[in-house]
Amino acid sequence: MIPKPGKPDYTQVRAHRVISLLDSISKLVERTAAHLIADHLERRSKLHDGQYECRKRRSAVDAVAVLMNRAQQAWQGKRVAGALMMDVKSAFNNVSRPVLSRRLVELGIEPDLVRWTDSFMSDRKVRLMLEGREGEEHEVETGVPQGSPVAPILFTAYLSGIFDQVEAACLGSKDSHSWTTWRGGQTGNRRRRWRRRWAGRRWRRWTGAGNTVSPSIEPRQ
Repeated sequence: MIPKPGKPDYTQVRAHRVISLLDSISKLVERTAAHLIADHLERRSKLHDGQYECRKRRSAVDAVAVLMNRAQQAWQGKRVAGALMMDVKSAFNNVSRPVLSRRLVELGIEPDLVRWTDSFMSDRKVRLMLEGREGEEHEVETGVPQGSPVAPILFTAYLSGIFDQVEAACLGSKDSHSWTTWRGGQTGNRRRRWRRRWAGRRWRRWTGAGNTVSPSIEPRQ
């Protein structure tokens, strides 16, 4: 575990990030699997245009540039632009193995890669080390190991199906220019509370996970 920067109290578990220390040979296999999965998703356009993580020639800078460009276009047309930003907490730690396997099948990933991923996430055990002290070994049934070369693309695939549902529910269409904002006051607060509750329900419905394993999704204002 390594401390997260800027946290006020490092005695709290959430002030640290769990990084998996994996065998070098296994990382070579995982990197190969990550390349094969990413190549399939890109060649067949299986990912949403708004996904920038773990994709070649895309970065957070590109995402910000797109957001700024669309806002400027809306202003030029005398329209109001808004953005709904959602934060998936404990993202990698809460990936459900059966849900991920089902999603990979839906995306058309080769059966051998789907079986490899299922095996990769099965029968895992972890032992925490903090400040040089090792804890007891525990079995892990949920999550992809942060620090693995294949973990980011697996999470990208895991989350890929929710984008169209969010757009359809919040916008009524896929037209980015139809985004609007709700101003302050009681109406705005009700809207924000509704979006927060809706986002959590949509995540649980999409992943098929219960409250014990699903990350909370909170719209950022």
